Amino acid sequence: MPTEEPQRVNLAAMPTPLIRLDRLAEELGGAEIWLKRDDLTGLELSGNKVRKLEYVAADALNNGCDTIVTEGTCQSNHCRATAAVCAKLGLQAVLLIRPEPPNEVQGNHLLDMLFGARLRCYPRDSFEADREGIVRSVLDDLQAEGLKPRWTPMGASEPLGCWGYIRAAGELSEQLVERGLQNSDVILPVSSGGTYAGMLLGTLLKQTEGLSLWAVPVSDDVAWHTSEVGRLCRETIGQYGLPVEFEDSAMRFIDGYVGEGYGIPYAAAIDAIRLLARTEGIVLDPVYTAKAFCGMLDGVLAGRLGRERPVVFVHTGGVFSDFAWPEKIVGVRE
Repeated sequence: MPTEEPQRVNLAAMPTPLIRLDRLAEELGGAEIWLKRDDLTGLELSGNKVRKLEYVAADALNNGCDTIVTEGTCQSNHCRATAAVCAKLGLQAVLLIRPEPPNEVQGNHLLDMLFGARLRCYPRDSFEADREGIVRSVLDDLQAEGLKPRWTPMGASEPLGCWGYIRAAGELSEQLVERGLQNSDVILPVSSGGTYAGMLLGTLLKQTEGLSLWAVPVSDDVAWHTSEVGRLCRETIGQYGLPVEFEDSAMRFIDGYVGEGYGIPYAAAIDAIRLLARTEGIVLDPVYTAKAFCGMLDGVLAGRLGRERPVVFVHTGGVFSDFAWPEKIVGVRE
């Protein structure tokens, strides 16, 4: 790990386990499938977001900030993790939510409120049309209250946040070496881009030539993700002087699993949740991991993944959002 690594607050339970999914593999007709359980970084802090927030929170504290402001939907894992981090560290969380949440409070939204976060809600279209103006106005309002806010974008996907998965890539690499799995395909969901960008940079720093990192978009198209992940990688390299060169050719995507849009579950993703729960006792979420898992499952069933070399799925968490779609996940019962 480079000496330029920024300071972080120790919040996550690390290293997270790497386990083999033998019962699932048997169900699929035989394959070598492993799961990196980043859903176990903590309970309230569970998932991939806390790895990035360790660095963002340290930066906020080091600069005398008393408030962290961020954005997302009412079922955002990132917003929930931010609210939990702030509660733990004695900071105020201000969450910019779009669209306005339903009247029924459940899942991550319930936890946001339980952790004492302040919510400001916006119609999706108006927020996206004037995102920078809204953020600036909120920061100005908080400063007028006498607070000192620190902004982080959706998913903490900024160069500092990328360090969470630069470190995670090193952690995973060591686990794979211990198990003789240096030559593997690694699959993870991508949305705001910081997790995939960090993993890419971490594997470059570790020179893990045997790993192929595949991202499954769960929002937007491949062109957008190529641009956004590439931007994050280059900005992080420049800001921290990382001794690596990054080319867009390093990015690999498994496309076709967004469905009707971000945060909209579909039948195959629900089936994936049920399959992993039934065979391994592990729960995916309908927004991120279930859709990405569908990409991995199709690859395994087609013989492209898990046959000639192992496949490793990075479980980035999200279990609390399952409680926002109970009828879809377990079906309507009489």
